[in-house]
Amino acid sequence: MQQDEAEPKRTQRYVDEVYRRVLEKPDVEDILILNRSGVPVKTTMERDIALQNACLYDNFREKCQVFMNKLEPPQALTMLRVRTKQHEVIITPDGKITVLVVQNARDTASLNTV
Repeated sequence: MQQDEAEPKRTQRYVDEVYRRVLEKPDVEDILILNRSGVPVKTTMERDIALQNACLYDNFREKCQVFMNKLEPPQALTMLRVRTKQHEVIITPDGKITVLVVQNARDTASLNTV
């Protein structure tokens, strides 16, 4: 099986569709889509912030991959979810693009206190 058959192409149309679909979700505050080289290709963030987050993500991804490689058998990172009291970041890397989504992490269970 050739590489092209195993991995779908990530065209600009694909990137635009992912971007549009993610922005339709409730509580999404920011989105950052990176190409294979880690360069932002589409984002809601300001340029400087997007570049800074892209660099931070690359360092974070490397550390996660080292951890994943220590598992038996080594695993590939397919999705990472990090939550704080105010935000949640969901990272979904694949062979051609990486999507980082920042969303509001409000806890709906605590809103319904009795």
